[in-house]
Amino acid sequence: MKKGERMLSFFKKDIKLTILFLVFIIVALAMLQICGTRFYSANNLQSIAFQIPEFALLAFAMMLCMITGGIDLSVVSISGLSSILAAIVMNHIMEGNGNEAAAIAAAVVTALVSATLCGFINGILISQLHILPILVTLSTMILYSGLATGITGGSGITGYPASFLLFGKATIAKIPVVFVLVVVIALVICFVLDRTRYGKILYFYGENSVVSLFSAINNGKALILTYTVSGFLCGLSGIIMMARNNSAKVGYGDTYQLQAILVCAIGGIDPNGGSGRAVGVCIAIILLQILQSGFNVLGYDPYLKRLVWGCVLIGVMIMNCFLFRRKKGK
Repeated sequence: MKKGERMLSFFKKDIKLTILFLVFIIVALAMLQICGTRFYSANNLQSIAFQIPEFALLAFAMMLCMITGGIDLSVVSISGLSSILAAIVMNHIMEGNGNEAAAIAAAVVTALVSATLCGFINGILISQLHILPILVTLSTMILYSGLATGITGGSGITGYPASFLLFGKATIAKIPVVFVLVVVIALVICFVLDRTRYGKILYFYGENSVVSLFSAINNGKALILTYTVSGFLCGLSGIIMMARNNSAKVGYGDTYQLQAILVCAIGGIDPNGGSGRAVGVCIAIILLQILQSGFNVLGYDPYLKRLVWGCVLIGVMIMNCFLFRRKKGK
């Protein structure tokens, strides 16, 4: 097969990803034209890299659930609750013996374990009680947010060790450490979804849960594992938020809820489940952050961003609908 034929075959095979990549190139060039070279200065690119990690982890958590045909509306609440619990543990140890290493280690473990447990609870409720994911995660979103508010009274928890805050600011060759961490996690997720049995099960279940059940696949186990991993990723996001903001508070990252759904839809993840690739979500995350940074550089009203995100989401849904009808027509 000739090179041109291979490119055409790829375009036909994954038209959503191809369109997304073309849109990404157009937006990147448009920002260069509108904002000039200052948009792609080293400082601005570093700023973008610092802003991506916590949001990207929440988007990956949402993506895994959407591939199964579900959704996780509790991602931000899990992240917030886990960071608050971690902050309490860290400050308690620091006030006791003042051992920074022990305080940081205990806080990280607390955040990851509590977030993973929250995700596990979501998975149990969905898989064992057969309640719709949107209803379960909407309920647990309120529950986890309520717990966090009850624990803190709505106040922020601050006063972390300097070595912990360094994690949120550290760079390697001017590349943020937290960004490198997220890139590694993204590569692992891409490999798992594309190359492992679990990834195939995830797509198979999302495509047709009844067929997967009669194919000797444990649907309940797959769902529990998926929402548990989603919770774990939310815990990582909570840790990064703590380190970057020097604070844990209810409400941090609230805007990420819509944006996580948005990038999954733009990235080609089918809300009905069974299709979409992690690489598409990665491109959509960077695309969204470029647009957001462009809004900031141009001095646009921050409230305008939500209007734009909503319009983009509706546009993507309309485009996907036409693509689906065209595919079915063929």
